[in-house]
Amino acid sequence: MAKQLSNILTEAGTNEVEVLVFQLNSGYYGVNVAKVREIITMIPLTKLPHSHPAVRGAFNLRNRVHPLVDLRKFFEMPPAECEKDARVIVTEFNNERMGFMVDQIDRIHRISWSDMGEVPNISTEEDTAMTGVLKLDGHLILMLDFERIAFRIAGITDLQAAPPEAEGVNRSEISVLLADDSATMRRMLSTSLNKAGFKETFIASDGEAAWTKLVEMMNAGQAPDVIVTDIEMPKMDGLHLTKRIKDEPRLKHIPVIVFSSLVSDDNLKKCQAVGADRQLTKPELPGLVSIIDGIMVEQQAKLATA
Repeated sequence: MAKQLSNILTEAGTNEVEVLVFQLNSGYYGVNVAKVREIITMIPLTKLPHSHPAVRGAFNLRNRVHPLVDLRKFFEMPPAECEKDARVIVTEFNNERMGFMVDQIDRIHRISWSDMGEVPNISTEEDTAMTGVLKLDGHLILMLDFERIAFRIAGITDLQAAPPEAEGVNRSEISVLLADDSATMRRMLSTSLNKAGFKETFIASDGEAAWTKLVEMMNAGQAPDVIVTDIEMPKMDGLHLTKRIKDEPRLKHIPVIVFSSLVSDDNLKKCQAVGADRQLTKPELPGLVSIIDGIMVEQQAKLATA
């Protein structure tokens, strides 16, 4: 039986998120409810040849084909002794739908991103697919980013081979502040920006770190020319960061490009409500360099007519 999620919508810029908590190998994990479409019991699968070892197969739901990822297999956990109570979390992000197999579903919690701690340093260069740690109801909840898992299964390691030619701007004069909690995404984006020839890229691992960097720059009489930020980040999310930037007179003129894996009218409205200059989905990120070019041309035109 499928269970539809109500997904209580959080207001834009409040730095809050709803978390679906589930169990896996006796541990507790969480995922952003905004990425969850519904929860179903296990249904018949069709095997997919030459697929990643963690992909159990594919299933048909509401006339759409969904690959099913076994999270135990992905994290190299032992197989479950019995799968009769297993559940499938059906997700949608980056315009794609996937299923993720878990042991049990717990409940939904509404929390602040500021309550989320950092993932402990486990001394590995590989992105852990974990975004933060929560303490709820006496349990330690590890927040998972299903999107990173999908990236690793698909083998995505780069955004583009060669940057486009600059159009109407001198990139060597443009500095970018980039905020993203994913080490993989930071690496891909910063490499893309560096290849394109931008003056400098300042890196922040979450919204709070980005805001701290902006305050330091303001105090030194400096500022980046454009800000690029993810939405889902521990401590301070991208919407709250954008609101603080646009509420600060010394920063509000800086263009803010917000990107997310979530494609929805609600997400667009939230970005508009906090004053974001552009909203991108992550499949559009290979075109980020051209988008920065365009937004800087607009900025130059505004200054010329001011």
